[in-house]
Amino acid sequence: MNTYIMIKTEQNYDRITFSLPKPINMALGRLKTESKQSKSEIIKIAIERYLSQQEKYKLKKAVQMMSHEYENNTELTEFGILDGEDFL
Repeated sequence: MNTYIMIKTEQNYDRITFSLPKPINMALGRLKTESKQSKSEIIKIAIERYLSQQEKYKLKKAVQMMSHEYENNTELTEFGILDGEDFL
């Protein structure tokens, strides 16, 4: 049997419906009781954290890619030898 969760529609909110496995829904219910937060709020926080984690992952990958490019592209580093020299 599927469990459906409805998120209230407010000013900047969309209503969504999705299914959860029973054990996850039961754990969510326990967390709701313990934290005195709605299931919607708990799910919203979890999704916000997941999205933030994914954005950090993307940035890390971009940095790794650019680091590799910087280390292997002499056009990007050819003026680096001028760093620290006194031009006056």
